[in-house]
Amino acid sequence: MIIGAFVLLYFGINYLKGLNVLQGRNVYYAVYPDVSGINDASPVLFHGMKVGQVIGTELLPDGSGNVAVAFQVNDDRLVLNKGCKAEIYSSDLFTRAIQIVMGEGAPSLRGDTLSSGAQASLTESVGQQLDPIKRKMEVMLANVDSVLSSVQLVLSDKAIGDINGSLSSLRGTLQNIQGTTQRLNGILDAETASINATLENLNKVSTTLANNSDELNRIFANADSLMAALGDGRLEKMLANLNGTSEQLKLAMTKVNEGKGTLGKLLKDDSLYNNMNEATRELDLLLEDLRLNPNRYLSIFGKKDRLPKLSDADIERIQQSYQKQPKP
Repeated sequence: MIIGAFVLLYFGINYLKGLNVLQGRNVYYAVYPDVSGINDASPVLFHGMKVGQVIGTELLPDGSGNVAVAFQVNDDRLVLNKGCKAEIYSSDLFTRAIQIVMGEGAPSLRGDTLSSGAQASLTESVGQQLDPIKRKMEVMLANVDSVLSSVQLVLSDKAIGDINGSLSSLRGTLQNIQGTTQRLNGILDAETASINATLENLNKVSTTLANNSDELNRIFANADSLMAALGDGRLEKMLANLNGTSEQLKLAMTKVNEGKGTLGKLLKDDSLYNNMNEATRELDLLLEDLRLNPNRYLSIFGKKDRLPKLSDADIERIQQSYQKQPKP
């Protein structure tokens, strides 16, 4: 009975630890510098499934401070190899466990020491995320404290008075803007009919343009054709011809101003003008004499007057002849 009690006690203790004493023990080892959160009966997981548990931890006797962890793999279907890694990680918010990360290599034997690794715990991860924020907050609080100190120094009685005056000016400006807005609203209300008429006219104009889009397209096409024709060199030829004509006209005007040619002589020499003026005057005198003394020139009926009458033209001609004679 005593022996049976000890056997039941052994099986009970191992059962409570999660060990199957009827199954062969696949025990492996891993060395860690820190095993925080790992204790006896901590689970060993593979792809999230529990395949074993930690059966013991022991400080290495070499004085390095590393801790050897022994864990048992209960599932015989999981064959570990030389490249496997036993990594400590946080399986949930409060539990630390060992997960098996498969690698490459020959199968490991029972009792082999696997490669080790450790992920940061949730608390450490949160701490790593919060440390930069904490430092930034400390710097920000220091800057805020400096700003508040500067503001406290700036906000003297005079500065407060200036701020109050600025606020009063701003209030007056806002009131002026409000009055201007009201007047503008009144103007818009009064000119609503005109604005509507203008918009209606614009609508009509746009409608007319839309209805005559084909004609506008033809006009633009003609303009494009004209520009293309001008771009072919016709405009340059026209300008060249115009330039040549201008040079010829300039040369002709130069000759006219110099008195060359018939037109230049007419413009520069006044003898023709004087002769024409004199001939005109003589013609007037002849016509006047013909009117007063027709018998002097025509004797169809009767005889010629022996004593012709002196007309005003004769008298004027005699006077001019007398005036032109040199005096003794």
